[in-house]
Amino acid sequence: MRLTDKDQIRNILQRDRRWCVYALGDLTPRMFEKCVWFAPDLTLVLHDYGTSILFAHGTGSIREALDHVSWPVHLQVQQDGLDEVARHASVRNVKHMLRMAWNHGDTDIAGGVQRLGANDVAALKRLYADGETTGESPDFFYDSMVAAGVFFGVYEGPDLIAAAGTHLFAPDEHAAAIGNVYTRRDRRGRGLSRSVTSAVLHRLRHLETVGLNVREDNAAAIHVYESLGFVKHCDFKEALASPRV
Repeated sequence: MRLTDKDQIRNILQRDRRWCVYALGDLTPRMFEKCVWFAPDLTLVLHDYGTSILFAHGTGSIREALDHVSWPVHLQVQQDGLDEVARHASVRNVKHMLRMAWNHGDTDIAGGVQRLGANDVAALKRLYADGETTGESPDFFYDSMVAAGVFFGVYEGPDLIAAAGTHLFAPDEHAAAIGNVYTRRDRRGRGLSRSVTSAVLHRLRHLETVGLNVREDNAAAIHVYESLGFVKHCDFKEALASPRV
């Protein structure tokens, strides 16, 4: 069953804001027009960034939602959702992820950490390119995120050596998600990732729900996030699904 009433959708998402933080961001006017929502339970199909993303809060409407995706579809689902998708499609590239949520805590904008804007996009891209050969570069960054969200970084001369930002920033929904955190490989071990993430959180401190995604096996990043007040909320899977042949 298709859902189109934003208040009805929001009421379902409110049942677990931390798991649904990205979907809450998709209630903003700019994103809502790109979404198709289904019940019972709640499944979202988002057509954006040249691809389809399927998010599920429960399994009851996944089968119907799969009829509305563009293949291949990127999945953000918990284990029961992955099992349901696998009944109808081929699933590959499964990543074991954690959703972490911020319990709030002390934050600040340290000396040398500065707000980034549209003029810093080229420097951000050069920074993220540092991790391409090792597979560490952020895999979900678009230029428009900088102007639409909250980004902070540290420069050393003309070069950006550390940065953190948001995947989504939806103050009207009191929701945001941290992402695009990266420190240049030759400048690690100085606490720079923590400093830039703390600055982003300082800007987000009045929001009700701030979340992030991190690979389950990334112990170093999890330790940094926990030191900033994040807690593990749930595990989930990122994967790619295609039609069966």
